[in-house]
Amino acid sequence: MTNGVDVRTAAAEFDRTAVADAESAAEDERKQVLSRFPLEEWAELPLERYALGQAAPHGPGPTYCRLMEFGTPHLGSIKGGSAAKHIMYHHKSGEWRLAAPLRGMDPQEAWAELRGQFVRAFDAVGAGDFEALEDLEVLRFGPTLVTKSLATYFPQHFLPIYAAEHLRTFVALLGGEARAGLPASRTNRQLRELVRNRAEFEGWTEQEVMRFLYKHFNPRQRTIWKIAPGERGRLWKECRDGDFICVGWDDLGDLGQYQSDTELKQALDAHWPRGSGGSLTLARRLLAFRDLEAGDRVVANRGVDEVLATGRVDTTATTPTGRSSTMSSRWSGSSPTRRNWRSPSTGGGPPSPRSTRRCSPGSQRATTPARATVPRQVGLRRARPSRCPRTYRPSSTPWSARDR
Repeated sequence: MTNGVDVRTAAAEFDRTAVADAESAAEDERKQVLSRFPLEEWAELPLERYALGQAAPHGPGPTYCRLMEFGTPHLGSIKGGSAAKHIMYHHKSGEWRLAAPLRGMDPQEAWAELRGQFVRAFDAVGAGDFEALEDLEVLRFGPTLVTKSLATYFPQHFLPIYAAEHLRTFVALLGGEARAGLPASRTNRQLRELVRNRAEFEGWTEQEVMRFLYKHFNPRQRTIWKIAPGERGRLWKECRDGDFICVGWDDLGDLGQYQSDTELKQALDAHWPRGSGGSLTLARRLLAFRDLEAGDRVVANRGVDEVLATGRVDTTATTPTGRSSTMSSRWSGSSPTRRNWRSPSTGGGPPSPRSTRRCSPGSQRATTPARATVPRQVGLRRARPSRCPRTYRPSSTPWSARDR
């Protein structure tokens, strides 16, 4: 039992039919991966088709790493955070960034070693030799990508859950011994075995199990974003009617190209060398906004005392406004409501915990929630483009809150 919720009771009440569409989408994404990167072609897969950050990837379509991180959300998310999860990638500086066991090698030599370990992992799982995965040292440096890869090619052997911390949380939830330091793939197999041994999950698919666990026992800290759509909410009608919520700095381009907050800070400094745009805090906020996940909450505000609407991030979507990739959010309110979140902090700091509760979804009810998209890889829209960026303070501030 966790937070007063019993696993058996929650499983009995879980609507498995509601997963059907997401499960179908996940299978379509899996087939896309298998079609573009057949298992039998991995031994000859060129580096240009694997790595992130290349100016002109070889062949049509995204590289393997981009497809797995950004193009297959229904298979389970590994998006956000550092590009180091891919073990090797091409940095914007022109350098190749390599995991520790590969450093000192030239890129092609490093790729030959990494690719070889992927092939050995696939062969081992195909032969049922799961213990052999623990001998592949290089793959330990990309646990989420590696585990997602194994689950994509061998869904009968792995659950679509990849973060080691989440896996350990769910193992403990189901009565297992959660041990740190083990490869994520091994903990995934342990969790899968625990699930198979529980009667309440008999006949469930891997997608149903994954979505059930995250729905009722989500170990993630949920992010709430307070976003002012322009000065005094002047862009709100455009955002609402266009089905998006924006935060601006469009000159930065696609935020997906930045591999770290330091790299984004350098881009801010280059665009606005005499402004406040080079703030490392701003870079971190922009990347955090880029990495919002399904279930995260959005509060659109006007000033410090008016909520325009609240929403919940649903999934990735494409906005019709020409901006880069976005996330979809269901608004749970469409009429302005007075709330006060002024605090001693300056510059649009996060509201107090009490104010956070007041602004949570459900505080405003609408008969039919409106559909909206939340941009994932765009910058802050500036209220007065002709003025120095120093006058533009980010209109969005993240803070964490537990799901309530």
